[in-house]
Amino acid sequence: MRTDTAHYQGAIFNNVLLPGTILLANIDMTGLLDYALKALAGGAIWLGFKLAGEYFERRKKQLEEKKPSKPSRNRKSQKAGNGITE
Repeated sequence: MRTDTAHYQGAIFNNVLLPGTILLANIDMTGLLDYALKALAGGAIWLGFKLAGEYFERRKKQLEEKKPSKPSRNRKSQKAGNGITE
């Protein structure tokens, strides 16, 4: 026996639609909107700090690469005991 289920696909949508509307009817939309705005503001602040941190880290590396190296202060580089280095 062959059964065709093509016409039952709409019934699945209707079975989900009714409980979904009942659940959404009991949700406090102002509370959700307030939470969403706070989440967006917090995400924007976090993103700003992350981008600023990456910028300053990259800038610090660039400055370290451009900085000339300091002369070494080894005893071998000093002249015969007078403390003057070249």
